[in-house]
Amino acid sequence: MPDLFDRHVALFDGLVYDRDVYGRRPGVDPALICRGLEPVTDIERRGMALLNDVDADILTHKLSSIVEEARDVYMALSISEGIITGDMNCGIFTAAGDPVVVGTGIYFHTLLNNAQLKYILEYYRDDPSVGLADGDIFFFNEELAGGIHNMDMFSAMPIFWEGELVAWAEVGGHQGDTGSITPGGFAPTAKSRYEEGFHMPAVRIGRGFRLRRDILDYMSGTVRNPLVFAADLKSRVATLFQIRRRFLREVERRGVEAVVGGMRRVLVRGEENARARLREIDDGIFRSVLFNDDHGTFFGLTRVPLVAVKEDDRLAVVLQGVSPENHEGPFNSSWHLTRAATAVYLFSYFFRGLLPANAGLLEPVSYYVEGPSMMNAPDELAHGLANQTCSFATQNMYMVGAKMLFGSEHREAVQAPQSRNYSLPIFGGINRRGYYGVNFGGSTNAGGGGGRYDMDGEHALGFYWGPWTDAGEVEEQDERLPHLILSRGLDRNFHGFGKYRGGTPLLEVAMGCGDADCAMSSWGSCDKLTFNYGLFGGYAGPPNPRLVIRNSDLAERVRAGEDVELGQYALLAEKPLGGDYVVTSSSKDAEGFGENDLVVHSVGAGGGYGDVLERDPELVLADLADGLITRDVAEKIYGVALDDTGTRADEAGTERRRTRIRKDRLAKGRKFDDFVRDWKKKRPPAGALEKYGNWPEPRLEIYDEPFWGLYRNGGTRRG
Repeated sequence: MPDLFDRHVALFDGLVYDRDVYGRRPGVDPALICRGLEPVTDIERRGMALLNDVDADILTHKLSSIVEEARDVYMALSISEGIITGDMNCGIFTAAGDPVVVGTGIYFHTLLNNAQLKYILEYYRDDPSVGLADGDIFFFNEELAGGIHNMDMFSAMPIFWEGELVAWAEVGGHQGDTGSITPGGFAPTAKSRYEEGFHMPAVRIGRGFRLRRDILDYMSGTVRNPLVFAADLKSRVATLFQIRRRFLREVERRGVEAVVGGMRRVLVRGEENARARLREIDDGIFRSVLFNDDHGTFFGLTRVPLVAVKEDDRLAVVLQGVSPENHEGPFNSSWHLTRAATAVYLFSYFFRGLLPANAGLLEPVSYYVEGPSMMNAPDELAHGLANQTCSFATQNMYMVGAKMLFGSEHREAVQAPQSRNYSLPIFGGINRRGYYGVNFGGSTNAGGGGGRYDMDGEHALGFYWGPWTDAGEVEEQDERLPHLILSRGLDRNFHGFGKYRGGTPLLEVAMGCGDADCAMSSWGSCDKLTFNYGLFGGYAGPPNPRLVIRNSDLAERVRAGEDVELGQYALLAEKPLGGDYVVTSSSKDAEGFGENDLVVHSVGAGGGYGDVLERDPELVLADLADGLITRDVAEKIYGVALDDTGTRADEAGTERRRTRIRKDRLAKGRKFDDFVRDWKKKRPPAGALEKYGNWPEPRLEIYDEPFWGLYRNGGTRRG
C-alpha cells in the first residue's frame, strides 16, 4: 500500500498477517490459497486479442447464463434443505483454477473452493497414482484447504477440449450432516476438528464420467443421513455434466481461444472496474469494531476490529487487536475465509453494479488478518462455526464501507448491516417420508435488511451470505424435516429503529414432531450483544437469544378453539401459554424435542439509519398499523404524539415531544475529555474477559489510549 498505510498501520512482529497460520498437511497447501490470480497464459492472451467489447459482453452474459441455469438445476435436483433454499454455488473456473462466473445464493463461495483445484493441478495432475483426465470427478469439504466449514461440500470436474484442459466446472453447498458429534454437522461443543465429522481434501471420486461405487459407499457411511448425502452428491454431479455440456457448446460455436480468452477478459475487467470504483472514493482510514458474547461453550467477550485504508485505487483491510483463538469451541475462522467474507459486502454494495462477481474484483484489495487469533486460527482447532466467526469481518465492512461510500456518487449503496444475529435450530430425526432428515429450515434465508440512507430496510430480505435465496415452502419442509412449522410472520418491535428503520426478520415457531428420535441442536451468537449496528444514529437490531417453551399447552388451547398469538414479543411480554419458558444461549448441543415443545427463532433484524426523531410521523403510524411496533415505541422512541385511537398524529404535540427529548439528550451530554477519563476506568467483570485477551487491547498488557488500534508503544511498524 502507498503512504497512508505505511504511516498509520503498525503490525506486530512475530504474528502472521497475509496467509493462514498453519502449514502444509495432507491435501492442504496454504501457499496456494493466498496466491491470487494465476498469470495470463498464451492461449488467454491470443483469445483476448480476438474479442471486441461487444463480443466480450455477449460471452460474459452467456457464461453467466450457463451457471445461473446450473443453479436452478442443482436446487431442483437436491433434497437437502440448505441447497433447496439457496445455500449453494455453481461456477466456471479457468484452467488454472480461478473463479470467473458463478450462479449462487452465497457470494463468498465465489472466492472459496478454488484452491483445491490448484492443489489438484500442483500435486495430483502429474502423479501417476492420480492424474487428471476428461471425465474425472473430484470431491472436497476440507475447510483448511480453502473451504468454509466441512458442511459445505463441493464437487468439481475438469473440462477438456481436444485433449487440453480449458476450464473447470464446480458445484456445491451446505449439505448438512458430517458425522460430527452433533447431528447436522454444527457441533457447538466441539473443541477440535476431530469432533466435527469427516474432512476430505480434493479426492477423485469418479472417472470416465462415473462415480465410484466404493467411494460413494464409504462417504455415505460416514454420515447419519446416507440417503440424503448420496442423492445430493449425485445432483451435484448431474449439474456438473450440464455445465460441461453448455460450456463445450460455446467452444464449438466461438472457438476455444475466444472462450478461454473471454474468461480471462472477465477477470481483467473485474480488476479494472474495481480500481476505477476505488478511485471514485475519498482516500482515508476507516474503522469499526465488533464484540461477540457467545462462543458455543461459554459466555464471554471477544473482540474483532477492522481498519480499512483506502488510497488511490487500492484498499487494505486490516484485522488486528483480535481476541485469541478459541480452544473451547468452534468459533474460529481462517485467513482465507475472513477474506472471502468481506466479499459478501463488497460484491453486494461497495462494488455494486460491477458484474459478474468474480475474483478479479478483489485484486486491488490487500488483507492483513492477525494470527494466530480467532479470525486466523490454527488447524487443529474446531472450525465448524467459522461461517459465524468470519462474518465479524463482513459486519465491520458494512460499517466502514458506508462511511467510504457516503461522500461519493455511490451513496445509494449506503446501508446499515443486514442481520446476522443468528439463533438457528437444527432438527434431526425421521421425517414424514420415512428417512432421516437433519438440517436447518428455510427461515434462515429471511433476515432483516439494514436501514438505507433514503429508505427503510427490507423485511425478510434474504440469506445473510447472498442475494439469491428462498425461504422455501412450509409444507415441503414439514415433509423433509422432522418437525412441524406452526407459524411464520413479522414480529413487533423486532428491528433497529431510525429515521429509516431496519427490516424485520421472518419469525418462525416450530413444534416437536413427537418421534422418540427427534432432536434439536442450535447455533448462533448475539444473545446479549448485537452485530447489527445502526448507522448515523440509528438503533441497532436487537440481540437474539434462543427461546424454547417446554411442555407447552398450545395443543390444548388450539383444540379448545383459542386464538394464540405466536410472536416472540407477545410470548415473552405476555406469556399467554402454559409451559416452561427457557431463554438461553443460542448455541446448544442436541437435546430431545417433544411434540409439546416449541422453539421460537429467527436470524434477527437489521439496524436502523439516522436519528429516530427525524422519522416521518406518517411512517411511524404505518408501522404501528402494520403491527411492526407498539404504541409505547411510537411515543417514547420516535416521540410521536398520538390521539386516543392511536391512528393519527398530533403535529404540534409531536414537535413539542421531540423538542423535549432533544433537550433531555443535551442535558445528559458531557465534555469529551470527561467522558474519556471515566470511560478508561471501566472494565467488564473478570469472568467475561476469560477468552478476550488483555483488556482493552488483547495483544498488549498495558494500553492507555482513548481509542483502540493506536499501537505507538507496542507495535512494530511494517510496510
